[in-house]
Amino acid sequence: MSSPKNGFYRQEVTKTLWEVRDRYRDLQPVGSGAYGAVCSAVDGRTGTKVAIKKLYRPFQSELFAKRAYRELRLLKHMKHENVIGILDVFTPDVTLEKFNDFYLVMPFMGTDLSKIMKHEKLTEDRIQFLVYQMLKGLKVCHFYFHFTIYFPSKPLWRAINTYHLIAG
Repeated sequence: MSSPKNGFYRQEVTKTLWEVRDRYRDLQPVGSGAYGAVCSAVDGRTGTKVAIKKLYRPFQSELFAKRAYRELRLLKHMKHENVIGILDVFTPDVTLEKFNDFYLVMPFMGTDLSKIMKHEKLTEDRIQFLVYQMLKGLKVCHFYFHFTIYFPSKPLWRAINTYHLIAG
């Protein structure tokens, strides 16, 4: 295996090799799904905690490539307090022929809706607040859907920060 590209380092996280920019340190596993894995990290430039998503084999098929492109496009263009934003996108690959992986960097959210539902007794007021936050985000997604592309929304992907405002 060759050494990492200048400005990058390699680290194994839960049996997966991550090759990330030097500025992102202290990778810690957060979770994984069918299309990728997420680690938290500290951005050395800003000192803030971020989430880095590594997409699994985003170009293995036309369908996977479309999904990866859709996610990147949505995150890049949708600007709203209730929709998670994108801070950085990068690849360690140096040529188009070797372009296999890319990473999305987003603000780190402290938890997700699934965990809140499992670990908190939700009052009616709290449920109303969370639903209102989700509907505000979905309204933006709906608007974007009608003017650009289709993207299925999955409620458990919605992340909730420590102030319990839904983003993503």
